[in-house]
Amino acid sequence: MFEKLKNLSVKRNLSVRLLLFTVFFVLIAEIVIYVPSIANFRVNWIKQKLAEANIAILVIEAAPDYMVSRMLADELLTSTENYAIVRKMDEENQQALTVVEPFKISAHYDMREITWYQSVKDAFVTLANLNRKGYLIEATGDANGEEYDEISIVFNEELLSQDMYDYSFNIAVLTIIVSLLVAMLLYYNLLNLLVRPVTKITENMIAFRRSPEDLTKRLDAEDRDDEIGIVMRELTKMQDEIRKALNQKSHLAKLGGAISNINHDLRNMLSSAQLVSDHLSTIDNPVVQQLAPRFVKAIDRAIRLCENTLQYGGHEVEILKISTFNLYNLVDDVSTSLGLLDNENITLHNKIKKDQKLKADNDQIFRVFMNICRNAVQAIGESGNITIESFIDNNKIIIDIADDALGIPEKIKENLFQPFKSGSSGGTGLGLAISREIIEAHGGTLDLLKSDPNGSTFRITLPLQN
Repeated sequence: MFEKLKNLSVKRNLSVRLLLFTVFFVLIAEIVIYVPSIANFRVNWIKQKLAEANIAILVIEAAPDYMVSRMLADELLTSTENYAIVRKMDEENQQALTVVEPFKISAHYDMREITWYQSVKDAFVTLANLNRKGYLIEATGDANGEEYDEISIVFNEELLSQDMYDYSFNIAVLTIIVSLLVAMLLYYNLLNLLVRPVTKITENMIAFRRSPEDLTKRLDAEDRDDEIGIVMRELTKMQDEIRKALNQKSHLAKLGGAISNINHDLRNMLSSAQLVSDHLSTIDNPVVQQLAPRFVKAIDRAIRLCENTLQYGGHEVEILKISTFNLYNLVDDVSTSLGLLDNENITLHNKIKKDQKLKADNDQIFRVFMNICRNAVQAIGESGNITIESFIDNNKIIIDIADDALGIPEKIKENLFQPFKSGSSGGTGLGLAISREIIEAHGGTLDLLKSDPNGSTFRITLPLQN
């Protein structure tokens, strides 16, 4: 019960994180949009006031002697919310509307020469000055009429700051609404496309781990063409293969237990038979002396078959003990163990470089060489040669073990690396099967490179490790 609640909590946490991340990234996008937007709002706001000032200043041109009454001037300034409106035609001629009271200009902005960076900077300066009272700024722009005329206005920046804050508030409200709407839409789609399928896969994997034999827990893959669909289908196939392998393993384990009991009893019987055979060899009878060696040899083969079967049935994956060793010396040790150093009929030619190093499990690689070379000795018979050489190719070491025997029969080739199928001369065929497992555990390959009446060659490929 606790684990179910925990899984549900994890599911909810994933959904909540997805929703929060979606809202967060939408807000980031809105902020990126807001920055140039507020800067553009400020520029347009000031240009709008300059346009209003251009209209107001036209009253002076219509007045006699370009003079207007104080009352009219105050009305124009009040309606445009300016402290002064000045139109310059040249250095000497200008038209102006100003308040009576003296005022101080704190900053000046020329709207004709403003960069994008400057507009953004000025916008945030203005927002920061919301509560600053009596801060008057002057803005200059092009006047209507002559090409080189300009018009300047003086106004309280608080008006601009307040409108910018109102605009920002409206943008913020709109951003939040859009963010939540987009986030919910994205969340809903991602929930169906990603979160729910992943949750389904996760729950199925947990159930499969607890009871892999339960076919009711089989993942029902969705008919999708995207990556999630591929994962579901591959996971279903993998589970089916694992279930099949577990069933086979269970059957083999039961069969192995039965075979172990049979082998145990059979070995006891064979031990008794071996005692009898040893006694027979002492009887001074020509017929007995002729048949006894065959009888002893057959019993020895039967005992060896039982021992190898038990050994392979109890074989487990061993942890590799990786070390760096001299491959040339290892081949010499194999030659010594097989008794080939003093053998005048069978010669092992060690063509490995004397300084060739290999990083692997020394004992396991030795076992592989022993299995292959022992088979070669048995295949050669009375006299022949075994040659072991190596070379480096594409960061891999390739080792060839060749003999000049008559080759491997086609019937044995078909199941050469299958246990209990490829053995000849009374063997079980376990040597090559175990050898391939060892090489594959090292990340390499073991294959029969060639086999014909001139001999056989086995090739070992191993990655070179630093």
